[in-house]
Amino acid sequence: VWGGHLTLSEADRLTDHGGVALSEARQAIVEMVTGDVSADQFTGFIELHIEQGPTLDTSGEQIGVVTDIVGIRDMKVTFDGQQNHAGTTPMHLRRDAFQAVSAFNAALNERLRNIVTPQSVWTIGHVSLHPNASSIVPGRAVFSMQWRDADTDRLARIEQVIRNTASEIADDHGMKLSFGTMLGLEPVAMDSRLRSALEAGADTVAPDNWRTMPSGALHDATNVSRLMPVAMLFVPSIGGVSHTFEEDTAEGDLVAGVRVLAEAVDRLGSMP
Repeated sequence: VWGGHLTLSEADRLTDHGGVALSEARQAIVEMVTGDVSADQFTGFIELHIEQGPTLDTSGEQIGVVTDIVGIRDMKVTFDGQQNHAGTTPMHLRRDAFQAVSAFNAALNERLRNIVTPQSVWTIGHVSLHPNASSIVPGRAVFSMQWRDADTDRLARIEQVIRNTASEIADDHGMKLSFGTMLGLEPVAMDSRLRSALEAGADTVAPDNWRTMPSGALHDATNVSRLMPVAMLFVPSIGGVSHTFEEDTAEGDLVAGVRVLAEAVDRLGSMP
């Protein structure tokens, strides 16, 4: 809402997995709400974050200064086949929706190799089968399809490959195919002035032990960039692990990150 993606009334209608609307959740903390915060009082936004990936931990470097945050596209894809008995339906007569998903995934991985970079990623993170029973050939599969890249044109090319591949697999497996609403955010380049301050801070705190790098994860800075200049720095994630209880960062690296942030803010504060 603050970043301008949604109006408050639109956001209030959103619900969590438990069916609780944002409007209800806001009422539960109404005594903690202080009112609107004007973006005009800020000159920029710098975000310190764990990397959530393996690059820094693998290289042994202590600091990453972010060059840009990737864009993201996300949509649901549905294959509708024929629900049937798992014991009596011959394999060659099945219109198995899960087999279509499996074939789609294998074909997509092969086809995207020629157009992506090492920073391009794509994920099927959720699959819902109907009727989701061990003795029934699934007649419907609904799955999430998400992809990320720092280049807008490449995001569009990946989308076209996804749609074409799904269409071919649907034809081959006797499926009806449908696509959900496309959701996404555009790639965001970091502000050069803020980024330079972070690089100078990294030189001071971790000389010869830092790098510039893109962010493959989305962050608050993506939304705040609609309101003001933004920049980011990373500290290592041990083992490159994130979104799990094993997620951790060494205390020394956390301290180094805070020191780089302090150096950058001090430099920016002294600029005219």
